[in-house]
Amino acid sequence: MVMTGTLRFSLLMTVLFVAGCGFHLRGETPLPTWLKSAYVDSDIRYSEVAEELRRALRLAGVSVADRPEQATAVIKVEGEQSNRRILSVGSDGRPREYELNYRLSYGVYDAAGEVLLPTRSVSQAQAYTFDEVDLLGKSTERDELWRELRRRSVAAVINRLRYARPARKPE
Repeated sequence: MVMTGTLRFSLLMTVLFVAGCGFHLRGETPLPTWLKSAYVDSDIRYSEVAEELRRALRLAGVSVADRPEQATAVIKVEGEQSNRRILSVGSDGRPREYELNYRLSYGVYDAAGEVLLPTRSVSQAQAYTFDEVDLLGKSTERDELWRELRRRSVAAVINRLRYARPARKPE
């Protein structure tokens, strides 16, 4: 393919403009140093959200401890709430669209149990259509949407931790 002089000039000007305006891809902000090692605590023994939180912390470069006394911060999953509500109904009075709502509450403590960050929560919602003819497929879709809401909630927690300032510095 042969480039004309005008096309070359336009391409060069576009590259110079983008470089000159300060545009750059957004990178990941590292987690703060007070969160160099963390223990994830949950009242639910095999909590999916706690496991997802451990995985996300590892990916963010945090050492995940096996016991709370080994960590500089203990992230406690205080609770999870999920509900489904009807958004719309068909002419026959049957639900056609639902909204899934998920809320994750968490707090951050030091190894001694002192509050570093008070209990906070993140909420996520997702709508989906429902069809009684495809009951199995729609229930699978609903289950996958619940997993996605948990993943997005964990990502929101990690993002909040990136910019959080603890009430006091952990030891």
